[in-house]
Amino acid sequence: MPTITGTPVPGAIRVSRALLIAVAVSHLVVPLVLWANENALRTQIATRYPGFGQAEVERSAAVAIESGAVFHGILLVLCVVPAWKLATGQRWTRRLTTATQLLSLVLSVFSWTSSPMFHAVIPVVGLAQVVLVVLLWVPRPSREFFA
Repeated sequence: MPTITGTPVPGAIRVSRALLIAVAVSHLVVPLVLWANENALRTQIATRYPGFGQAEVERSAAVAIESGAVFHGILLVLCVVPAWKLATGQRWTRRLTTATQLLSLVLSVFSWTSSPMFHAVIPVVGLAQVVLVVLLWVPRPSREFFA
C-alpha cells in the first residue's frame, strides 16, 4: 500500500495499523460487554460497597456503563483515525498514536482496579499496544518512513 508520496508502507507499520484496529475493536466491545453484563456489574458494586442501597447500586451501574461508553468511544476514535492516517507517513500520526496508546495503557490500570470483568483482556490489549508502539519507533524502515 503506497502512501500519498508513493513510498511503500513498511511491514512494521502495516502490522501496527492492524494491531491498532484490534485495539479499536476492544474499545468497541467493552461498553457492549458492560451493558450485556449489567447484572454482574450491579452484583460487583453491591459486593464492593455493601452500604449502598438498591437505587445507589442501580445508579452506579448506569454511571459505569455510560462513562465506559464515553471513555472507550473516545479511545476508539483515537485508534481508528491514526490507523487510517499512519500510512501517510506524517510524523504527527506516529506521535499521536504513541501518546494515545501509552496513555491508554496507563489508564487501563483504572479498568483493572474497577472490575475483574476484563482481567483476561487487559494484559492482551496492553501487550498489543506496547508492540505497536515499538513497531512504530524501533525498526529502521519505520524510522525512515516517518523521517
